[in-house]
Amino acid sequence: MACLSTSKLVISSAPQTLRREHRRPMAPAAAASAARPLPSQQETQQSRRSLLSAAAGVLLVAAARPAAAAVPVPAAPQTGDCTSCIGEVNETLNTCNLDTPSCISTLNDDEGHFAAPWMFDGDRDAAVARLVEVATGGDYAPGLIDTFGGIRQLDAAGYIAKGVLAVATGGDMPAQPKRQRKTQGELLPFDGQLVARKTLPDGAEYIRVVLGTAGGAASEVEDVSSVMDAEFLFLADDNIVNVRCASRVQPEGGLRSGGQLALSFTQGLMIDKNVARRQMESLRQALRWELAPVITEFDPQFSAEAPVFVEKLFNPFSGKNSFQPSGYAYPSEGGK
Repeated sequence: MACLSTSKLVISSAPQTLRREHRRPMAPAAAASAARPLPSQQETQQSRRSLLSAAAGVLLVAAARPAAAAVPVPAAPQTGDCTSCIGEVNETLNTCNLDTPSCISTLNDDEGHFAAPWMFDGDRDAAVARLVEVATGGDYAPGLIDTFGGIRQLDAAGYIAKGVLAVATGGDMPAQPKRQRKTQGELLPFDGQLVARKTLPDGAEYIRVVLGTAGGAASEVEDVSSVMDAEFLFLADDNIVNVRCASRVQPEGGLRSGGQLALSFTQGLMIDKNVARRQMESLRQALRWELAPVITEFDPQFSAEAPVFVEKLFNPFSGKNSFQPSGYAYPSEGGK
């Protein structure tokens, strides 16, 4: 076999017949390619995953929100007695304008803006000092993670799947997943700046903190709705704190401009535009303070007249809500 031609024996379909097939010699590169083993199924799957990951990355980059242009920090509101003013009024706090989406106040009586007072344990002076410390960037103990009441998404999904299987097969229900706290690496310090503190004639302590300006160091911000004035009134001889907080510039309310998907017990799936409420709730949880129990007429827990969102869907013409499925205001829906 002096010739290096690649010849092979081919067995034809006819019985007892042998024939020799001759082909041209292959180039070295072609020979090396032919000698390379075919990729395994695992390698093929890995290649597909890499391709899909790259494609997903491209889509995410394409869909990402462009960086917002920085704008000057909004000016502080005026001090006085009005729904857009800051400062204490007659030894209490201002309310929020009903048309203002990002504002909460203990003095409001509507569901969209009312905020229950906070309760702390121990000495009032120590509580005031602790609030100022945490709000201006101090350390605080990790709270529960933000998903499913402190339960990780995979744990919640696994619990639901196992529960459904147990019901279908008559087996034992799985153990409930444990709540998880954030790690120190997941904590974001608050960036507040203490701008006002005074003792009122009745002995209450008034505190105002500006959030969203990097402790007062920022002259420009990308999200103007994140700049907000948070006011706290520590009542005399009590463990109660009244709260008011409002964004200086109201968010547009979309998912990319201050809005956030939320599930409401009374409204169902909604876009939450109240940036101030979310920020104050994060601060309260960081302090580990409780909400004072307050009975309100719009809370279904205390009022049979307040429907939950499921009742609104099945009874839209009850006259107990403003749900207008037809787009027209019938008399029972509040129209004339």
